[in-house]
Amino acid sequence: MIASAQTNDETPTSLPGTVERARAQLLESVVEPVLEAMGYELVHLEWGQSGRNRKLQVYVDLSPESEREGGVGLDDCARLSPILSNALDAAEATDRAEADLGGALVSLLDGPYVLEVSSPGLERPLSRRSHYARYLGQRIKLRVFSPLAPGDAQRNFHGRIEAVEPDPQQPDDDRAGTVTLRDPDDGREHRIPLHRVRRAHLVYEG
Repeated sequence: MIASAQTNDETPTSLPGTVERARAQLLESVVEPVLEAMGYELVHLEWGQSGRNRKLQVYVDLSPESEREGGVGLDDCARLSPILSNALDAAEATDRAEADLGGALVSLLDGPYVLEVSSPGLERPLSRRSHYARYLGQRIKLRVFSPLAPGDAQRNFHGRIEAVEPDPQQPDDDRAGTVTLRDPDDGREHRIPLHRVRRAHLVYEG
């Protein structure tokens, strides 16, 4: 590791993005408790390829309960990077020795990768239902894993968050539910299941 400061008939397991979401949730299960214990919030996490290197990008902010003014700075990121690196190494070693996570973490993290800890920035990533609810009425851009309906090629959406709803079958799952966007160009509303979202972020309007 290198560390630095539903609209069709697809089943849930066959939906595009299922593997990506499972990987992210596996890594979150290691990273998030460490951050919460230190007074930070895990905003978003991305695992993928960056050039020739595999890269784990972790976006963090101060916990909503924090009384500290301002946001996360470079000092926070530099402090958190080795701590998260050690936590991931320890979890991987435990999984290798005891198959605590069924070997999934070993399979994912085996070999070199870059860990980068960052603040969310002005165009803050959105990955959970509570994130969308927090920024109700604000403008966002969003990309889905695959078109929402047969015969529809659209993958990119933009607009203001009109509504956020939980999944009636999983009301306590912060990753499940729907977000409704209103397109500023034509006024159309798009109701998008959160499990179909590849990435989403706020649009800076300053």
